[in-house]
Amino acid sequence: MVAYEHVQMLKRIFKHLGISEDRIQQYFCAAAEVENFVNSMNDITKKIHALPPLPKKKINPK
Repeated sequence: MVAYEHVQMLKRIFKHLGISEDRIQQYFCAAAEVENFVNSMNDITKKIHALPPLPKKKINPK
């Protein structure tokens, strides 16, 4: 359950920073579930590509 708690914490941090929580995904797959893993990766890829790009951070030169 530690991984689940970490993902939830990251989602809260992202929300606080104004970044879509959808950029954090968690899927559960057993090692033998190759097809489930592939489907999960395809799903994540589609969701990430559908999101707008992150805003670029301006760097102030000194």
